[in-house]
Amino acid sequence: MWQRSNNRASERGMTIVEVLMVVFIIGLTAGIVTLTIPQRPTEEQAGAQAFARVLREAQDQAILSGQPIGLKLSERGYALLQWRRERWVPQGRAVTLPRQLEIVEEEDLLVDQQIPSNWPDLVFDPTGIVEIAEFQLRGRGVRIDVTINETGEVILVER
Repeated sequence: MWQRSNNRASERGMTIVEVLMVVFIIGLTAGIVTLTIPQRPTEEQAGAQAFARVLREAQDQAILSGQPIGLKLSERGYALLQWRRERWVPQGRAVTLPRQLEIVEEEDLLVDQQIPSNWPDLVFDPTGIVEIAEFQLRGRGVRIDVTINETGEVILVER
């Protein structure tokens, strides 16, 4: 009889080791889920990603249309231009950057050319030849470098 009551007493609950294992597994699972959820991009990051997307699309559009596409920077944003009838014509509306974000073109110090004011800052050639360019988007203490390398890849680096 003594054996029976002892067995039933051990079957009534869980040991502290079992409870700790369950808590550990729940905590580990919650940590993994938290780390895998993508963070929402900041306004600066979203602006840089949109700018990079425009650069990629302009490259593709120049090749597909057979017409040069230009990128013109302004104080508050940028616009795409298309070469038509021996002049640059705006293509769509200009994009305005968020208030706190500014875009700066890294200028090549070796080249000192006089470029007309209506000429784009960057031209995408329809043959696929890529002009290497570097830009910086700055705002609220964040600097994002946007680079177009020799293969046409657009690279974003947050500093």
